[in-house]
Amino acid sequence: MNFKLLETFIAVIDHKTMSRAAEHLFTSQPNVSMMIMELEDYFDTKLFYRTSKGLELTPSGSDLEHFARKIIHDLNEMNQQMFSQKRTLRIGSSVTVGHYLLDEYLQTVKTAMPHLHFDIMISNTESIEEAILANHLDFAIVEGLIESSRIYQVDLEEDELVAVLSADYPIEQPITQLKDLNRLPWIAREEGSHRRNQFELDLKERKINPKVIFRATNLDTILQAVEHQYGFAVLSKFAFKEAQKKQNLQRLSFADYRCSRSIRAIYRKDAEKDPLIKGVLHCIQSDLQNGSNYAGSENNADGTGFLFSENIKSDDK
Repeated sequence: MNFKLLETFIAVIDHKTMSRAAEHLFTSQPNVSMMIMELEDYFDTKLFYRTSKGLELTPSGSDLEHFARKIIHDLNEMNQQMFSQKRTLRIGSSVTVGHYLLDEYLQTVKTAMPHLHFDIMISNTESIEEAILANHLDFAIVEGLIESSRIYQVDLEEDELVAVLSADYPIEQPITQLKDLNRLPWIAREEGSHRRNQFELDLKERKINPKVIFRATNLDTILQAVEHQYGFAVLSKFAFKEAQKKQNLQRLSFADYRCSRSIRAIYRKDAEKDPLIKGVLHCIQSDLQNGSNYAGSENNADGTGFLFSENIKSDDK
């Protein structure tokens, strides 16, 4: 098969139309159309639905996308390795990790692997998980809950979700129990994020429903809203610690509740033997263990723990 057929196929997916894909590939639209037809003839299946909204992948097209991206990535990686002895790691992180921890992790890896390049994606945990499963990312570090059993999860360090409020917020009665949050307005994350946020899941389970008066996806916007006394917000302890340096915030403590969680490295189970992923994971774990015994717990979907990636059972698929 001509490798250019797969490149053209991915370009059409990424650029939504054949005309934009043609511009990206510096060729003509009829040539792109012809190459897509050749690919469909090769596999004897339709790859796109042509709808009023444009091109949409068929189920066969979605299957091919998974393999095509991996093939293109592997071939590009092979060329980089053979011609320049450099490799790119497609690494993702959730928003909190990207704001406060990712740079330190990458500096640690870069010191040990100076020829390694990074292609970085920062988004919410759900999007990062989807990108790992679709083979758009090799490795990621997140703080939210991971749902897929096809992904390995490695605990790196402990985090805690905390409720924070402006230090100048007028509180009529002391906040001492989790249920007392019902008396405060809530500055919440975007719709859907609660499925990955243990604090919000626990509020729901306890039937505690503070009134949401403000929603935002941007962490800086949330912190500004808290400072301006719109209400309370739920943050990582890392975000709170950094924000305290610039803003007049207080942490709310509850006699009946504490929300600990893990910062986790994640990657697909079919990549468990990839020497690059094992090397990157080892660098981060080793650096963290210099100051803590927490790093290194390997968790599967059932919560079973193993120490270090070398101890993963090879038959656990």
